[in-house]
Amino acid sequence: MNAGDIMTLGAATVRPDTAILTAAQLMLQHGISGLPVVDAGGRLVGMVTERDLLRRAETGTEQARPRWLAFLMDPAAQAEDYIRSHGRKVADVMTHDPESVAPETPIAEVVARMEARGFRRLPVVRDGAVVGIVSRANFLRVLARRLEDDAEVPADDLAIRRRILEEIGKQNWVSKSSVDVVVKGGKVELDGLVGDERVRDALRIAAQNVPGVQEVVDRIRVENLLSHLPI
Repeated sequence: MNAGDIMTLGAATVRPDTAILTAAQLMLQHGISGLPVVDAGGRLVGMVTERDLLRRAETGTEQARPRWLAFLMDPAAQAEDYIRSHGRKVADVMTHDPESVAPETPIAEVVARMEARGFRRLPVVRDGAVVGIVSRANFLRVLARRLEDDAEVPADDLAIRRRILEEIGKQNWVSKSSVDVVVKGGKVELDGLVGDERVRDALRIAAQNVPGVQEVVDRIRVENLLSHLPI
């Protein structure tokens, strides 16, 4: 699955000369945390977000630095602070050359970029033009659809047991031989011995996530496995 498969089409955008008031009103109107900034040709040139509007003179939150630090700072840097807190146009506060993704970018890569940089949303760009936006909300919608689909998939007990064992077999934090899985009428019973509470919880979740499972009964015991080794 790629960014183009889950993105919101026709993202709201602003121009560099758009008033900050208008940008703030658009974010509130659409319930979003940021807007792509495009030029007259629709090409992406920046991004303006809630974070860019936090340090504002109107709210008394402009950057206040100790006098000694201000004395040491480059005057140009101080001027930049002033522009960001007092400017009236999007161009005064926006992030230039923002990060973006293509419609063909795998969603795993999109998530990695969001996590690495703390982004809540990324513009989706084709040939320089914004064609959509992919946000954390888009991933929540995909997750909800997948969970709904899984809940509707019928499965017999043998198939459920096979899928649970297959999932456990993929993990390197537990031995499949240490866990017994019994399935009756969609009810899963887990038994066995593990060395950590977190391993037991992970096994329970692995069983719960298999389509067709109605209930999981956890009888797994947690003990120090080293105590069971022969001396």
